[in-house]
Amino acid sequence: MQAARFGPRRQLFGTDAGHWLNMPRVRLYACVALTSYVLCLSIWTVRACVLQVPGVFPPGGDFVVFWSAAKLALGWGGGAPYDYALLKQVEQAAVPALAVGDGVLPWLYPPTFLLFVLPLGLLPYGLATFLFMAGGASWYAWVTCRMLPREIWVAGIAFPGMAVVLLTGQNALWLAGCAGLALTSLRTRPVLAGVLMGLVTVKPHLALMFPVALICARNWRALGAMASTALGLSLISLLAFGTEPFVEFLQNAGAARAELERGAALLTRMPTVFAATTMLSGRLPWSYALHCSVAAVALAAVIYAWARPCSFALRAAVLVCAGLLVPPYLYDYDLAFLGLAICWLGMHGYRNGWLRGERELLVVLWLLPLCGMSLCSWIGFQPMPIGLLSGLALGVWRIWQERAGKASRDA
Repeated sequence: MQAARFGPRRQLFGTDAGHWLNMPRVRLYACVALTSYVLCLSIWTVRACVLQVPGVFPPGGDFVVFWSAAKLALGWGGGAPYDYALLKQVEQAAVPALAVGDGVLPWLYPPTFLLFVLPLGLLPYGLATFLFMAGGASWYAWVTCRMLPREIWVAGIAFPGMAVVLLTGQNALWLAGCAGLALTSLRTRPVLAGVLMGLVTVKPHLALMFPVALICARNWRALGAMASTALGLSLISLLAFGTEPFVEFLQNAGAARAELERGAALLTRMPTVFAATTMLSGRLPWSYALHCSVAAVALAAVIYAWARPCSFALRAAVLVCAGLLVPPYLYDYDLAFLGLAICWLGMHGYRNGWLRGERELLVVLWLLPLCGMSLCSWIGFQPMPIGLLSGLALGVWRIWQERAGKASRDA
């Protein structure tokens, strides 16, 4: 039935027969990966929380900045989280191990994100951490399962980008889930899709490509809903916290840019062309020039994919990959978004026939989030942008093939 359904296209590109990465192996490898994540997280938690090994922080350490910001905003107002001195006191009180290195995790988010973390400040730190991480994982897993057939749900859930977010305690699973559900709802429920895209603007640099795609697709309802949501969040934040947090946010954003340019940021965990070029040359003009060139290519790819009809899975994958290539400031936990692109590219390949080497490339992309923690510091080079560019190129190439084939048939 399957071969008859796809016909000559599947014969042209090849089938699962004889390939090392068939469906049973995908499920097996995904189950092994999930088991490894559970064991790693369990051992880490026991060492940090039960045995209290010196120097071992509990999993989800970055969450302390969300909880501390919420506590400060509830008690001192919306501008307090941007005060490093106050933030440091609350963070070190919640996680005393931070005091060993005199550390502090800065609050770099816009005031709109404070609206979503405020309830967490009413809870004890441990309970808030668990709920935030478990909720983000459940949300992302549910959205991923909506995108995939039942027989390969486990492959989407086992994406290493999900494990990286849980280990670091970041918010990327919540935002990637919003983006994934937005794109899967875009054709049938454009207003809902626009609202979800508007929610992603709490981390503005991850939402830059959404308006471009919507304008190219002339989806004005989704664009209007996105703009209204972003504006509404800003107005509510302004009424709740005043103007001070917005001023402080812009100042902190400037400080973060200065640290990035000095190389003080963790470049080995930043999957950006800017970080890769800075690690190799250390020259800011070269870093900015090359990054801007790649960002322009990514922008052109989004316009190419969304301005004319093609398979929605391909244009969605291009949009996600381009969105990760445009901002110069990005961390490996944000590659949770990449899992969405892998799902769309994989499903398109499965349904329409695989290109030579396509499955191997998707495996490389699947493993990409692990590079920041394990590979980049060892080799002294940042390979993650190359992977993102490869994913973008695959999506564009697939679109070109599809449109060329359609043109020849119509002719």
